[in-house]
Amino acid sequence: MGDILEVQILSIDKDARRISLSVKQLEVNPWLEAEAKYPAGSKVSGKVRGFTDYGAFVELDNSLEGMIHVSDMSWTKRVAHPQDVLKKGQKVEVTVLSVDGQNRRISLGLKQLEPNPWAEIAKKYPLDTVIETQVVQQASFGVFVKIDDNLEGLIYASEIDKEIADKLKPSDIIKAKVIKVDVEQAKIGLSAKI
Repeated sequence: MGDILEVQILSIDKDARRISLSVKQLEVNPWLEAEAKYPAGSKVSGKVRGFTDYGAFVELDNSLEGMIHVSDMSWTKRVAHPQDVLKKGQKVEVTVLSVDGQNRRISLGLKQLEPNPWAEIAKKYPLDTVIETQVVQQASFGVFVKIDDNLEGLIYASEIDKEIADKLKPSDIIKAKVIKVDVEQAKIGLSAKI
C-alpha cells in the first residue's frame, strides 16, 4: 500500500456523488507571513523565473514570487525589455519595495541596491551644458540618446530640426544641450537646437 495522504474535505455533492478534497488547504498560506518574512527595504535573493513586457518575476522561495517592474531595474537607462537586463534562471539580489499579502503581490527593485545617482547627474550636467550624444532609438515624440555608458536622455521632437531628425539612425552622434534635469523623475531633457 502507498503512503497515507492527509486531505481536507471542501464540499460533498450527494446528488452527483462527488467529494471535493484539498491537500493545499492544510498547508499554511505563505501570503499570511509574507509581510513579516519580507519587510519593505530588506535585501533578498531569488531566481528569475519569467518575464512580461513590463517586468520580471523572481522566485523568492518555493511558494512566493515577486516582480521587478522595468522602472525599478535601472536608475539611468530606459529598459524596454526586462530580458535586456536579466536572464531566465539568473540568481539576483533585490530590494523588497512592498508586500501586499491580501492581493498576493511583492514588488521588488534592482536599482534600489545602488544609491540614486540623480543628484550627481544634475551636478555633472548643469543646464546649458553642450555634450556629444549617440542616438539609441527614434520614437514618434523624439530621439533617445546615450549621454555616457550609464545614462540616456531624450531629445523631444520639438527640440530637433525635422530634416535632421528624419536622417538620424542608431549610433549617429549628435550635439545636444541640457535643457532639463529632473532629479525626482530621474530624467534628463536635451535640445539639438544649439
